[in-house]
Amino acid sequence: MNVINIGYASTNYYAIGFQEKYLLIDVGLPGTLGKMASQLRKHNIQWSDIPYLMVTHFHPDHCGIAQEIQSMGVELIISRTQSDFLESANESMKKFSSFKEIKVEAHNIINEHDQAVFTKKVGIPGYILHTPGHSDDSISIVIEGLGIFTGDLPYNPHMRMDTNEKVDQSWSRLRNTNEHKVFPGHGQPLML
Repeated sequence: MNVINIGYASTNYYAIGFQEKYLLIDVGLPGTLGKMASQLRKHNIQWSDIPYLMVTHFHPDHCGIAQEIQSMGVELIISRTQSDFLESANESMKKFSSFKEIKVEAHNIINEHDQAVFTKKVGIPGYILHTPGHSDDSISIVIEGLGIFTGDLPYNPHMRMDTNEKVDQSWSRLRNTNEHKVFPGHGQPLML
């Protein structure tokens, strides 16, 4: 497995290579499908090479073109917890004129507490952890042997004056995995 950062406009989007296919993690703002397509071409990735997309949370810079990408034949997988936030996310993103309402097929809503379901569905050993702190719908995607994809979960080990209980609990959960490399939604990868 390998990780390719196909991000643009200060946000990281990842293509996880596995068995000649890719899992896409996070996508750009509404109206940026062309930029995403350009990044994929730069890395010689075709839409047909991407069976699945996952988003770490429902903010426009992480899911704004999710529906458009589904129209390219890529299936969006979300966690059961995230499904509770989908309607409000769609409502909040209507302010973007180019936004297409996100729809998820019932068979693509998976329980984040069932690790076997993720591996069976996606074909990659891994699982989802609910990691609120940035937003209540935030998840982190753990790919075993590769690392953790955290979206915008705040991380600053040097600033302990202002603590956020949700953030602290989420990082505690992540530290309990066997993974040490973190791939954030913004900035460089870091080590736990």
